[in-house]
Amino acid sequence: MIDYTTDALLANVKRRITLPDAQNLFSSTDLIAFMTDELESTIVPLIHSVQQEYWVYVTDVKIIQNQNNYLIPVRGIVNGLRLVTLVDNANNETQFPLLRPENIASTYNWMSPYSASTVYGFTMEDDHIVAFPSLSIINPTNSIRFRFERTPSQLCSTADAAQITVINGSVFTVNGIPTTWTTATTVDIIKGTPAFASRGDDLAISALDTNLLTITLSTPPSGVVVGDWICSAGTSPIPQIPVQMFPYLAQCTANLCMAGMADTEPYKDAIAKTAQMKEDLLKLLQPRDIGNVQTVVNRGGFFDAGQFWGWGAGGTGF
Repeated sequence: MIDYTTDALLANVKRRITLPDAQNLFSSTDLIAFMTDELESTIVPLIHSVQQEYWVYVTDVKIIQNQNNYLIPVRGIVNGLRLVTLVDNANNETQFPLLRPENIASTYNWMSPYSASTVYGFTMEDDHIVAFPSLSIINPTNSIRFRFERTPSQLCSTADAAQITVINGSVFTVNGIPTTWTTATTVDIIKGTPAFASRGDDLAISALDTNLLTITLSTPPSGVVVGDWICSAGTSPIPQIPVQMFPYLAQCTANLCMAGMADTEPYKDAIAKTAQMKEDLLKLLQPRDIGNVQTVVNRGGFFDAGQFWGWGAGGTGF
């Protein structure tokens, strides 16, 4: 069975810098912290830059009558969004356009009157969106659907997580329970195989048995299988990135170590190797689908509005 965990990555990093296990310069905790730094500062921007829908998650927030402000999902990369739509009980989605703050203020002069009452959508303010106008979301049967790029979890050691060995309803038998966990701990469940997606975030523990090694979750997510990992919320013992990027993450981490050791010549060679690895990875990361051509839809254009072909707004585009 392939080991995708930080245990294997630690060994990979040490091989790249010929770092013996019996050394006091970098602890395993230090190396995992380096990995997390490189994951957040190098890997995430690189994958985000290709815009190929990696890490895109969907969450629906019920519209509350007369409430305009709705929090952006906190796990989103730089608290950002991929797309916001309105969705009804039949799961039909309607465009909910992003507005500039200038759009929601009415202006008037006798030559070009403009009324904000014709504007529909939302603005962004810090950590939330503001729906506009209020009447556009007064129907409480609708929800707001947030699509966002979920930030990969910070890395942790396998000792700080629990791998599932048996599943019995909401009770999970694991290979060990971290000593710091209590029923007040919130956890994520991370898929143990590629692409290491989260099965569920911020889950509540209702019971722990350190003798039987069982964890009972209040509301377990669907799809959990033996081999998945239960982790403290926001952490993972597996990098949530494509497997082909694992060597790149290890190399970036090794570079930090060599810089810290003032190992000049090997460091220069490693930087050149890292640059080549990045170039090769960009070719792998995009396009994700090499067989299909992406369709361009000219929403709001002349043909899309039905003025020529008789289609309604939002119909088939070109």
